[in-house]
Amino acid sequence: MQDDEGNTPTSSPPSEPVVQMISPRVYGSFPTLFSSPLVETREGLRDADAAFLGVPWRAPTTPKSFLIGGARSNFEGTQLTPSYFRLNSLEYGGYLPELDLDVLSSLKLVDCGDADIFKDVGRTFSVVEAEVGAMVDAGCVPIVLGGNVGPTTYPFLKAVAEHAGGPTAILNLDAHGDNLPGGWEEDDPRTPHWAETWALRILALPAVDPACYHHFGLRGPKNDPGTVGRFVERGVEREHVYTYQEIRRARQGGGYDEWVEGMAQRISDGAAKVWIALDPDVLDVGSVPDFVTEPLGPTLDEVIELVYRVGRAAGTGSGTSRSWRRPTRPRRSTRR
Repeated sequence: MQDDEGNTPTSSPPSEPVVQMISPRVYGSFPTLFSSPLVETREGLRDADAAFLGVPWRAPTTPKSFLIGGARSNFEGTQLTPSYFRLNSLEYGGYLPELDLDVLSSLKLVDCGDADIFKDVGRTFSVVEAEVGAMVDAGCVPIVLGGNVGPTTYPFLKAVAEHAGGPTAILNLDAHGDNLPGGWEEDDPRTPHWAETWALRILALPAVDPACYHHFGLRGPKNDPGTVGRFVERGVEREHVYTYQEIRRARQGGGYDEWVEGMAQRISDGAAKVWIALDPDVLDVGSVPDFVTEPLGPTLDEVIELVYRVGRAAGTGSGTSRSWRRPTRPRRSTRR
């Protein structure tokens, strides 16, 4: 086939939507989260309200690590989670009809790409700590995803607490204590034992006060008899460990929303920053059927309500230093 001048045209470029997509890209065919701007310098963080960082570190796994009936990719995917999270985000916008609010037009979100990963987890920790520290210095909320519980907890919290200028409260949503003893410096740097130890390790950070630690959703026989005791020995208040029993009583009393509002006020009271960690296994089996290990957990609605109320309590207040971001008044969407 020839054109009007007798020339044979060359092959056209690929036309697949992923190749031709107009969304900013982190690399290759992976877009930024919600098509937000890609920020690769600290200057780009200055006007951001929230910044996303991926940690594509694969957790050490053995055959016994895979849940019975669960998806193997849930564990192998700790390396892939940030990228797939970004891909899935393209299906969604920021508008919530139930609130008549466009979140993404009210808050400026940026994507900082992925942290560099090294075989020595200590080097990876240093990178994550520096990235999160830059976000906090810029006055924006850091959101970190992937990498299982090591690189996404210890260096993340370390950076937040050291930059807080005051107490940092911790809300950990997890069905398990993950607080077996052992320091991370004792680990083989290529096969660290973080999954069952991290919650106790973060409480040893110099800028962290265990009295400000709150654990929500603890339940089930995968926890050993010393789980609660180790928290208390480290300085955690026993009443700050909220098990299935406390959640059930709040439901039965018909005052779950009021109960979590009181919890949110306790967590944020006097805190310069609030750091939230969420393990999907905190949810009930009906919310994550291919991942959960313990039944009788909170529903997705209950978890969202708790996180929302904690965020509101920590991020509002005239003249306080508790706000993660610069005070802004959300703009209501004009869409109908």
